[in-house]
Amino acid sequence: MIGLQRAAITGLMAVLVGARAGSVAAACAPVTGTARTATTSATLQRATQALLDALAPGERAVWEHYTDPSLTYVTEDNEVKSRTQLLDEMKPLPAGSSGWIVVEEFRCTDFGGFAVTTYLMDEHETIEGHELHARYRGSDTWRATAAGWRLIAAQVYAIPLDPPRGAAAAALADYAGTYSLSAITRQTIRQDGDHLVAERPGRAPQLLLPESGDVFFTPGHPRIRRIFLRSANGRVTGFTDRREGTDLKWTRAAADGTAP
Repeated sequence: MIGLQRAAITGLMAVLVGARAGSVAAACAPVTGTARTATTSATLQRATQALLDALAPGERAVWEHYTDPSLTYVTEDNEVKSRTQLLDEMKPLPAGSSGWIVVEEFRCTDFGGFAVTTYLMDEHETIEGHELHARYRGSDTWRATAAGWRLIAAQVYAIPLDPPRGAAAAALADYAGTYSLSAITRQTIRQDGDHLVAERPGRAPQLLLPESGDVFFTPGHPRIRRIFLRSANGRVTGFTDRREGTDLKWTRAAADGTAP
């Protein structure tokens, strides 16, 4: 999770889903089908929200009681943790920090002996007067036991957001031209008012907005950045499509009049 002085509360989101099993000691009524799923969903959603409310004060006992000893938890940073690790990391928020998380779009499927849930977590944080906001997707697997529902597997996914629009390093016209990935794959970038548009045959035009310097992004696709490249004399020579840290390089076509 962003903020909340990670060094002091590394376990805030690390126990997030593990905590969700609280307040589910009472098993669902002995009904079947759709009615059973609805009952389980209501029970687990109430429990999820109650446990999220308990995260900031670090009420560890709730999670100790309602998580299965064999729990496997995958954090939003791709760390795989055990129940013991989660509990060891759980602490109250430090002085000057506060936060809360609201459960949204909760969905549940009850298979009888186990249930699967997925939902959004809308997180709000305040750190010494500064407000932060983030959203996450949680997916959990619960096991029905004689003592109630117990969480056995959980995963948190950080939902990426579009960056704020910034200023380009140069006039937008400097980026206009034809770029090639190979001898058969090309695209054209042109200026359209205060932004760029990338066009490829057979595909919808792609809006490009400046983020910072020679870095551009497409609204609604925050995992991808378009980073323009320059020669020693400052001319744009191509760009890379960067996704998950991997670059796909495009070169400005030699036939383009502005190519170096």
